[in-house]
Amino acid sequence: MGNLKLVCFDLDDTLIREIHSVMLPCILNGKEKEHSFIQEQEERGLINYISADYLRAKLLLGLEECKIAQSFLKIAKPLKNIKDVVEILHEQNIKCIVITVGPKQVAKVVCDIWGFDDYYGSDYEVVKGVFTGRILNYNRAEQKIECLQDFCKNNNIKPDECIAVGDDSTDIPVFQYCGKSIAINSLPKVQQFAMYAVDTDDLTDILKYILCA
Repeated sequence: MGNLKLVCFDLDDTLIREIHSVMLPCILNGKEKEHSFIQEQEERGLINYISADYLRAKLLLGLEECKIAQSFLKIAKPLKNIKDVVEILHEQNIKCIVITVGPKQVAKVVCDIWGFDDYYGSDYEVVKGVFTGRILNYNRAEQKIECLQDFCKNNNIKPDECIAVGDDSTDIPVFQYCGKSIAINSLPKVQQFAMYAVDTDDLTDILKYILCA
């Protein structure tokens, strides 16, 4: 493992599949159809992913933040053995964090459930425990790097002591920043930027690339 100190995980389609981090609260707020319409517009190329997320944020208006933690495991479709992987890495003194373009409120729940050391995500506004439908600070692909750098600075970790795990084009800058990278359940256009690639529904399958790194 050398001097490996950190594994940085994406969230959507990396740790959870099908039900994404912004889709989940939309479902909880009874806005699944509206979310699907926005998703269709994005897939047709009529709007980009950033504009789509600002539209999705409006669908959260009135949702109580606490409902995410209460219902996450009932709705989300996580990969198998996430907690086991985090615990195994912790046994090796390797920290684990989540960085997503999705809502930080969902990333926090993921962090709490599976024992990640920290989380970063887009800052969806919550006032008195209720979503307002606004995004205060959007976490684009470029900001993912800034989040990682922030954690590394605070924990005295160098880029070559990090492994990034992700699936999407927004993870490519993180792949390029870290010493090693793993593309999981990703398209070939993303895999070409990663050192390793794996298709699986069991997160323990990435350990062979990490523990021998």
